[in-house]
Amino acid sequence: MNDSRRYWILGLISLLSFNSCDLIKSTTPGEEENFTKVVNNKDQKGEETSDSAKAESAVVKTIPSKPISFPLQTQTSGLLQAQRQTEIKTRTSGRLLSLPIQEGQYLQAHTLIAQLDNEALKLQMTERQLELEKALYEKNDLLMLGGGTSGIDTSVSKGALENILIQSGYTRAQHNIKKVEYELRQKQIYAPFAGIVADLQLKQHQEVNAGEILCRLIDPNSFEVEFNLLEKEALRIKKGQVVKVSPIALPNKIMSAKVTTINPVVNEQGLVTFRAKVNGASQLYEGMNMRVSIEISIPNQLVIPKEAVVLRSGRQVVFVYDEASGLAKWHYVSVAYENETSVAISEGLETGDLVIYEGNANLAHDAEVEVEGR
Repeated sequence: MNDSRRYWILGLISLLSFNSCDLIKSTTPGEEENFTKVVNNKDQKGEETSDSAKAESAVVKTIPSKPISFPLQTQTSGLLQAQRQTEIKTRTSGRLLSLPIQEGQYLQAHTLIAQLDNEALKLQMTERQLELEKALYEKNDLLMLGGGTSGIDTSVSKGALENILIQSGYTRAQHNIKKVEYELRQKQIYAPFAGIVADLQLKQHQEVNAGEILCRLIDPNSFEVEFNLLEKEALRIKKGQVVKVSPIALPNKIMSAKVTTINPVVNEQGLVTFRAKVNGASQLYEGMNMRVSIEISIPNQLVIPKEAVVLRSGRQVVFVYDEASGLAKWHYVSVAYENETSVAISEGLETGDLVIYEGNANLAHDAEVEVEGR
């Protein structure tokens, strides 16, 4: 082959390659996609079939979006504490003669909790009563010496009577009686209010000192849940608001509680402390861990089912059914609030939009859909 013919062939090959590249570059990404679909849809006979003829429309369910009050739910945890509880302490020393209580026992108010040995005080009481009797005789004698009548204090003047009571020792004897009566009362311990016995620390016949802790008394009808909220959430809570509480150990036992106190201080962790009085907590235990559910109603929110929101390319999307075309149109949305079942949309939807909340998991923009029940 001579050189002129070789150069002619090489030139022809270069020209064909150049035209092929221009053909590929002139096709846009969308045109390439359409071209591929046409090629793939040709059957063996070279006839074209449409995708819509092959694919069935997705069956979906819709709900119209509308502005309503949105129940915002906040979850937190807290501790169950009795507002009325006290440590029962011994008031005097001695031997613990009787202890007719046990832990977990419910006591009515003024029930005897403990009796300390009081034999020595009983002997003192006998002596003081004898002293009182002797002073009484002395008083009557002095009444007669003063011109009065024995046993009748008003038979002499008020000033003369006061001197007679002191001289006879009658006033002192009465005071000594009251003193022993007081000391006897200290040997008996009674329940100051109705409650459950807890943390029993002493035993019967044990020698005790004054001020020792005998047990704790807890009023189960005064149970409250103490919980904390972030300051942003705390501003939505008002005194008297009803919340739902349940023991973490008994999640199916749900009770209502009413907020009784709000500590108007934000602590170092940015939290505000609340207390809520619990109804029907008499069978629970002091210090139990509780789950607290707070529901706040936010008015005029565009509310849709939570299932209606799906992710596309990392963004939140809601599909809306277009009645005119029968297609699903996707809308990028912004969620303002959410709870377990619903979301409130702040941007991306209009009132009355037919939101697709079922059958939307695999939808694409402009997908043909069939609304169930239509």
